[in-house]
Amino acid sequence: MTVTTAAAPPAAAGDGRLRVALRAIGVIAHRDLLRQSRRPGVLLSQAVQILFFVLVYAVGFDGMVGSVGSVPFSAYVFPGIIAIQVVSIGVASGQTYAWDREYGVLRELLVAPVPRICLPLGKVVAGAGTVTVQSAVMLAFSPLMGVELTAGRFAAAAGCYALAATVFSVIGLCLATVITRVQTLQATVQLAMFPMLFLSGSVFSPADVPDWLAWIMHINPMTYAVDLARQTLLGGGGLLPRWADLGALAAILVVALALLRLRSGR
Repeated sequence: MTVTTAAAPPAAAGDGRLRVALRAIGVIAHRDLLRQSRRPGVLLSQAVQILFFVLVYAVGFDGMVGSVGSVPFSAYVFPGIIAIQVVSIGVASGQTYAWDREYGVLRELLVAPVPRICLPLGKVVAGAGTVTVQSAVMLAFSPLMGVELTAGRFAAAAGCYALAATVFSVIGLCLATVITRVQTLQATVQLAMFPMLFLSGSVFSPADVPDWLAWIMHINPMTYAVDLARQTLLGGGGLLPRWADLGALAAILVVALALLRLRSGR
């Protein structure tokens, strides 16, 4: 008597692959979160960095500049200061991925029977989650900077920073898949970070810049993150409509994910 076994339906097989992929993403994210929790010095250095920007720009320049329109300068730059922290940590996640791929546990995980895209996506989940929590903590201090914070604005701004953290984490990982040498990647990120951070309108009003600089700012992806967060927290006064900022960030995310999928599959 011959016993035949029915093949699993395609939908069930697809669900199984999805569960495996999600589990792999969760494992990578959990490992990264544990590693970050065991390195309090890194969190402390990030806190000192954001405190430096607050003291220099939001406090130090407030008396000199006064206000931007009807908004106190400290309130105007505070959303951009948070964005600086979000983008810096997001892009830097690519460096940790490159380091793990070269010397750490990712060398073993690259041969695991899971889609390659799961490995960088796990980094994105961990990095974006951590930065979102940090931005939420910083948002709680908005009233000290002269920002009128409501529960709705707090939630909407946290969502903006979560989107920005995701976008720039994916961008950082794209760089890590294109530039495979760790030292070259570090130099490239350092070269690109300062123009991106300071040519985004994070610490000045984009409406006052010359036309040639405005064009450069419009090709800077961070400009849209800063503009969206500033409009959300201050209730208006942005460079572009909010839907344009959201559309630009969504388009950048789609392109970056497509590139990440292409490069990580190799």
